[in-house]
Amino acid sequence: EYTAAAAQAILACHLHRIDVVLVSGRNRHQLHGDARILGFQNWIAELGCQLVYDMGETVVLNAGDFRTEGKTVWEAIAASGAPALLLKSYAGLLEYHLPWSQNRECTHIFRGWIDTLEANELLASEGYSDVKIIDNGEVKRRSEQLRADIPEIHAYHLLPAASSKASAVRKDRELRAIPKEATIAIGDSASDLALAPEVGALFLVKNAITENSGLLAAVKDYPNVFVTNHSMGAGWAEAIHYLIGRKYV
Repeated sequence: EYTAAAAQAILACHLHRIDVVLVSGRNRHQLHGDARILGFQNWIAELGCQLVYDMGETVVLNAGDFRTEGKTVWEAIAASGAPALLLKSYAGLLEYHLPWSQNRECTHIFRGWIDTLEANELLASEGYSDVKIIDNGEVKRRSEQLRADIPEIHAYHLLPAASSKASAVRKDRELRAIPKEATIAIGDSASDLALAPEVGALFLVKNAITENSGLLAAVKDYPNVFVTNHSMGAGWAEAIHYLIGRKYV
């Protein structure tokens, strides 16, 4: 079904001077194009590692005390040996998520099928407690190097332990002196639940629930989390409707 609801909601955000901040695992240059098309000024890139302001004029690193020794975060992680350890330990189960793993400044992106709890325990046991690997959801692309019996393919980010979407949202509020009550987040995955403590309200679009049957039970633990009646862009527009009081779906 075709609808202009999301586009109308974006226009409404501009008319009401609402600062929409894109939050994504993509790199800051990819998000620059998205922001330019949509008319947004600020975004959070590489799964919370970078806060980007004024169409890229200012970039703030969100990596805690992770040491880079003059390198980019991506280069420092590569030089540490952590990616090589994971690829060796999970041969046939993990590979770089080409081409999206290229041209990164912070996170290393893999795809495959691994137990992230086990992988993080491995990293810690080998002295890599300053990084973590997280599941960023299902993807479709794979190569012949991955085992054929893998049930589904997920994307994984290897990043500094202190980096996350949630810590980036918190840092953004602190840097710009924005009260938590003056913010909302709109998400579409289980990982977006972590944003709830950092914003006044979190809206999960309907497909976040339909694509993850266990997520609805987890939502009950968060009094400021709401699920929209619509999916994807229409769900985004629905959340904006609740925010400004005008219906777009």
